[in-house]
Amino acid sequence: MSRGRSTRSVSYADLAIDRFRNWPLTACRADCPPGRALALPGLQIVHLHQGDLAEVLLTQKVICRLSTTLTASGRVDTCRDTGWVQVHLDTDGDLFLLQSLVSLAIQANAPGGRPPRRAAAACPHAARTRWGASGADR
Repeated sequence: MSRGRSTRSVSYADLAIDRFRNWPLTACRADCPPGRALALPGLQIVHLHQGDLAEVLLTQKVICRLSTTLTASGRVDTCRDTGWVQVHLDTDGDLFLLQSLVSLAIQANAPGGRPPRRAAAACPHAARTRWGASGADR
């Protein structure tokens, strides 16, 4: 009998998509392929480019307010001046953390009668820059 982490037949990205099935989000292809996304009307707020990493559009205001807590978790990386955070998905606890962050993202980005809008900054995957590094988005 082997010890340690059991192998999963389903990725954490698949589990994350499944957890949000009854939320006010639409599953779709990410604007910046490859990957999948979860979107509010007119705005993608979650990107899943890799099976173990999720990107969440919290807004810069929310990130500033929670930066100490996000950093202290050891599971969240913030990208300066974009409004996006990356969440490492390795455990069921990480999926619960993702749910909490997505709930905040919905509140921070809810259309509330406003016309659909695009994210203020491209997700870190689209920018193709290292965290904290400056550079052009394209």
